[in-house]
Amino acid sequence: MTDKNTALVPEEGWHCLHLFYRIEYGQWQLLNREEQNAAKTNLASLVQDVRAMESTQLLTLSMVTPKADLGFMLITPDLHNANKIEKRLSLSLGADVLAPVYGYLSLTEESEYITTDEEYAETLAREQNIKPDSEKFAEAMNSFRERIKHWFAFII
Repeated sequence: MTDKNTALVPEEGWHCLHLFYRIEYGQWQLLNREEQNAAKTNLASLVQDVRAMESTQLLTLSMVTPKADLGFMLITPDLHNANKIEKRLSLSLGADVLAPVYGYLSLTEESEYITTDEEYAETLAREQNIKPDSEKFAEAMNSFRERIKHWFAFII
């Protein structure tokens, strides 16, 4: 059995957990205004705490479907942390308020979006056998920089 305090981190990539919830409005209406405000504050604080964690990203999504109202996408290197965060998110608005309707766990591949110029240059030379002083290398680096520029413009 694995020690609960030991990180469960893959050699490459990160765990990506997609969670989709339906808000049980009957349960939500049982809470008075003060309890509802405290629950919303609890969820907002949890999201901020998770986003402040090192090497962890959390996206919140408003769903436009008849099955789910709220979604989360969590990316983190440690599977144990992903599990803890999922449990906290499920209970963040109060017991039985968020009902899970769908979720899945995947493992991301190493992404060029977290790569520096130097790392990408090494990848071109090592994996694609492109010589650093070649025109093809310069074109590949310029293309990489453009993708990164557009990516960061999108997420900011």
